[in-house]
Amino acid sequence: MNEQTTKPTSVIVIGWCTIIASGIMVLVNLVSLLSFGAYDTLGLNSPLLAPYLPQATKKVMDLYRYSRMWAVYGIFYFLFVMVAGIQFLRLRAWGRAAMEAACWIGLLNAVVDTLLSYIMWHSMQETLSAVLRGLGGGQYSYLNPLGLFTIVVGFFLWVIPCGFMIVFLRRPKIREAVSSR
Repeated sequence: MNEQTTKPTSVIVIGWCTIIASGIMVLVNLVSLLSFGAYDTLGLNSPLLAPYLPQATKKVMDLYRYSRMWAVYGIFYFLFVMVAGIQFLRLRAWGRAAMEAACWIGLLNAVVDTLLSYIMWHSMQETLSAVLRGLGGGQYSYLNPLGLFTIVVGFFLWVIPCGFMIVFLRRPKIREAVSSR
């Protein structure tokens, strides 16, 4: 009980928020992996269908298969963050260091995720434009601004929490709390 009273409240809040958010993200990535089976059953590579698909569709499917690796990486990354959060909550110095490392990796993730999302979004726009032209739309070009907005918001959903966490984890009060263990 005495350990609970000596922990700074911010450590408790940040630790539990990190653990809960990481658990949710592990589940999201697991569900994402399950959804890949649905695309595999579409049979878009079948010899009967493949010649009729626009090249952009094939590119989107290749990118979607690549994002499967991103989901597997996400599971391991968020499991690492969850373990770091648990150890940080226990005031372990290596837990604080692991959380800070995870935040720096998270900043890199922001760039990779944004780039991958933009490439997929752009390819999907090309696919839809090709389909609409095939339906008689002539020089129709489709642009979904909501998708681009979502990509930008996703970037900041990575960067802002990671940046704040790095600043928080480097505060003297936090370093003192974990250095005693």
